[in-house]
Parts: sequence; C-alpha cells; structure tokens
Amino acid sequence: MNRQLLWEAYIKEFPDGYKYTQFCTYYNQWKTRVNPTMHMDHKAGDKLYVDFAGEKMNYTDKETGEVIEVEVFVAILGASQLTYVEAVMSQQKEDFIAACENTLHFIGGVPAAIVPDNLKAAVTKSSRYEPTLNETFEDFADHYGTTILPARAYRPRDKALVEGVLRSFIPRYTPL
Repeated sequence: MNRQLLWEAYIKEFPDGYKYTQFCTYYNQWKTRVNPTMHMDHKAGDKLYVDFAGEKMNYTDKETGEVIEVEVFVAILGASQLTYVEAVMSQQKEDFIAACENTLHFIGGVPAAIVPDNLKAAVTKSSRYEPTLNETFEDFADHYGTTILPARAYRPRDKALVEGVLRSFIPRYTPL
C-alpha cells in the first residue's frame, strides 16, 4: 500500500475530500503521532522465527567450578507461538544449525519458512532484496524442504514475535 493508493481509496469514499498533496500533508502529520503498524495474521506451520538474545547467560561447571558463558537461542512459531529456547556455546553456524534442527525435532515438523536475523551463521551478505544465504544453512533448508526468509536488517518488527519472547525472557534485552 502506498500513499497514492490510500488517497484513491479515500477519494472514492469522499469525492469532495482533500486533493493528493493536502492528503499527504495530513497523512504525514497523523503518521508522526500514531506510528502505525500492520497486524500480521500467521498461518499454522507457515513461519518459524529464530534469533539469539543480545545478552549471554552463564552456568557453573559442577566439576571444575568454572563459569561458562552461553548464547541464548530462541525460536517461535508464528501461529501457535510455541516457543523453543536453547543455550548454545556460540553463534557460529554449527551451533546455530544444530539449534535449528533441535527446534524442528521439538515442534515435531518443518515450517514452510524459517525467518532468521541477519547473523553470519545464516546470511553471508545482507541485502534488502536478495540476501546471500550461508551455503551450509541453505543446504540445511534444502534437506528439510523449507525456505529461508531473512528479516530485513535493522527491522525488528519483521520478527516481532521472537523479539517479544526475548524481552520477556531476558528483562534487560534490547535488540542489536
């Protein structure tokens, strides 16, 4: 939807309404006040949103007493909001893909698409229109018969469900 289409719909309903430029002026004023967002309807089995928390967690090894830091991997299904959380040693592709595979076993199926952040384990080159996927992650998707749809860079709303889980799971979490 763009402004031209919005104005055309408006003018159909109100034929004596504002002309296009005045409509755009009032629309911009309204937009600065309300910050509109689009409601997303999620279909069952459609998308799995995955991300890592910004902050690391840690545990203590019982035998050595060493404090070991771990990354927090979170995945959530769009429709049911079934959530999977796992502590992994790093955000490297091996740990990331293993966590994704564990998620698929946990949910008992494969979604039509996996929506990762633009981390190096998933995306080699970020692009607004055609991001380059990590070859190993692409092979993983081919093996499971799913698609990878990376979220746009610096657009946390593209994966708002997983960002919400991270905020509730880690109270001090702020997206990177």
